[in-house]
Amino acid sequence: MEKSHVALVGDQFGSRADAYLKSAVHAQSPDLDAMVLLMQNRTDARVLDLGCGGGHVTFNVAPLVKEIVACDLSPEMLDVVARAAGERGLENVTVRQGAVESLPFDENSFDVVLSRFQGAPLARS
Repeated sequence: MEKSHVALVGDQFGSRADAYLKSAVHAQSPDLDAMVLLMQNRTDARVLDLGCGGGHVTFNVAPLVKEIVACDLSPEMLDVVARAAGERGLENVTVRQGAVESLPFDENSFDVVLSRFQGAPLARS
């Protein structure tokens, strides 16, 4: 029997959710700094962090905006993000499980959608 996409993602990321939260590689990078700059002076914005992973975009942007929804396919990642947001006193953070192919939100629900992929650099020849 073939595993579903959700099960595959759970296998790959769920067991490592805490590691993503604590990862220095994911917590600091120029793309994250650029997102923070982008959100300066957007205090009334409702933001979606799509594919939130360990929540680094969420945690850095939350102090700058009205509300941020951290969305991920992995419930384990969302548990980690919700717990860490609470520990950090970020009351404007909510989490929501969803797949990018079928988001559980109405159209025009957000002012800004942020998404970040932290991976190995592409080799150029």
